[in-house]
Amino acid sequence: MDPDDERVRALLAKAGEQPGPPLGLTSDAIVRRGRRIRLIRWGSAVAGVAVVIAGVTVSLLLVTAKPVPPASPPHLPSATPVTTTTVDVTTTTWTTAETTSSP
Repeated sequence: MDPDDERVRALLAKAGEQPGPPLGLTSDAIVRRGRRIRLIRWGSAVAGVAVVIAGVTVSLLLVTAKPVPPASPPHLPSATPVTTTTVDVTTTTWTTAETTSSP
């Protein structure tokens, strides 16, 4: 047998006699972690369902919505006749709220 193998066996035998590091897992820690994982999965499922419901609702609203009729043109103010009298000629002028024109 190789001398290195004998040294490894002796080292392992000596290490087996000593107590190992404390175990980091307790039943309480395992239960808490399991509850946390279940809560995260439940929250993810609820969020997923909410996203799907919102998507279906928006899709249905877009599909079933009636098309909006085109807007009518804005109502322009009508022209009002204005009669002016001068010394020798009578003229009629048509005015609007925006411009004044005379024939």
